[in-house]
Amino acid sequence: MSATQQVPLPRKAARGRILIVDDVLLVRMWIADFLRGRGFEVVEAASGEEAIRVLEAGFAIDVVVSDLYMPGAAIDGVSLARWLRQARPDLKIILASGVTHFLDPADEAICACPLLPKPYDHRELERHLVDVLQDGAAD
Repeated sequence: MSATQQVPLPRKAARGRILIVDDVLLVRMWIADFLRGRGFEVVEAASGEEAIRVLEAGFAIDVVVSDLYMPGAAIDGVSLARWLRQARPDLKIILASGVTHFLDPADEAICACPLLPKPYDHRELERHLVDVLQDGAAD
C-alpha cells in the first residue's frame, strides 16, 4: 500500500512520526521496518513528489528522513528539503546518501543534523531522530 493510500496517522505516536523518502524500495522498507520495531510510526514515499503529496494530504509527520539523490525523480532530497523550508518550516529533515561529497555547503544548513552516510547505521539514525524530536519538543 502506498503512502497516499494509507489512512492519516493519529496525532499521538509512541516515539514520533517519520516519513521515509527513498527511491529504492528495499532500502526504504529496511529502514521503515527497523524504525517501526523501535516504536516509531512510519510512512513511506518513493520520491520527493510522493513525499509532498503525503504532507499535503495532511499526514501528521514529525521528521522527514530522505535520500539525497533519487535519479529520475523531479524532486530529490535537497529539493524536498528546500520545499519543506518554505511550505512546512516546522518539520525537521534528515538527509542521507551514499554519495556525500556532492552536497553544496550552502545546502547543509537545511538539514536537522549532519548528512548521514549510507548504508545506514540504524543506531545512528535512531539517535539523530531522538535528538531532533527532543529539540522539537522544546520549541
